[in-house]
Amino acid sequence: MGGGAGRVAGGTYRLLTTLSDHRTDPADRLVGLYHERWEIETAYLALRHTMLKGRVLRSKDPVGLTQEMWALLTIYQALRSMMVTAVETVPGCDPDRAGFTVALEAARDTVVGVAGTAAAATPSGRLDLVGHIGTRVLKALLPKSRMRLSARIVKCGTSRYNIWNRDGRPRDSTPITAIVITVHPPALPTTHAADRAASGRWGQVCRILAENSNQAMHARDIAGHLGLIATGRVLSGFNAQLCYWARNGRLIRTAPSTYKIPLPGALTPSTEPLLRGIG
Repeated sequence: MGGGAGRVAGGTYRLLTTLSDHRTDPADRLVGLYHERWEIETAYLALRHTMLKGRVLRSKDPVGLTQEMWALLTIYQALRSMMVTAVETVPGCDPDRAGFTVALEAARDTVVGVAGTAAAATPSGRLDLVGHIGTRVLKALLPKSRMRLSARIVKCGTSRYNIWNRDGRPRDSTPITAIVITVHPPALPTTHAADRAASGRWGQVCRILAENSNQAMHARDIAGHLGLIATGRVLSGFNAQLCYWARNGRLIRTAPSTYKIPLPGALTPSTEPLLRGIG
């Protein structure tokens, strides 16, 4: 990417995601969305400055404040819906190009002039969903936004943390000229995973109960077979693990701190995590 004045700046980002289907969520689209993550700030700007013009809410009690907030959010959402509806009539047009200020002024003109308040029919007989507000928005579309990079700095000049060039980012907002995407698929489980689970604590407990003809055993006795200290915090932690398995249906609790395994699938390796603090 360009860095201004002939300089080149770059960096590496790691994006972890569960959206692994490349057909519905291609990598380049996910990378593009990363650069749009800050756009929530435009919603705060529209509410605080464009709509309220910096004024504070007028109500002096919680009920009135709640009413004002709902009114602001309702108007904001209605305008955004109209903007998206209008932009969708232009193929390939990004909703980011619709100006909120234009939509707000058009809505005010509509209320004052009582014009264009109802959807009119087009020559084909369909309702004109764009309407007066949408028409104004489409006539004043913003330029297409570009992916840009800028330094992360503290804007307060008196701050002792105003050190902006630690990561080598350009000080000014700089367009991104190239992106290289490398996709790393998740590591698949190996055949040794089941063996490790079977040889773990769950597998040991199952074998102890099976060797005891699946008779109910007290947690203290099971801990003794495992070589654990059958007193104090160690026993309490081990009993908590047995309770956890019982709640998940892997053990049957026949009495306080007494368990047996449900046959015949008791020796299935457990995929549940061990509770912390259990030795």
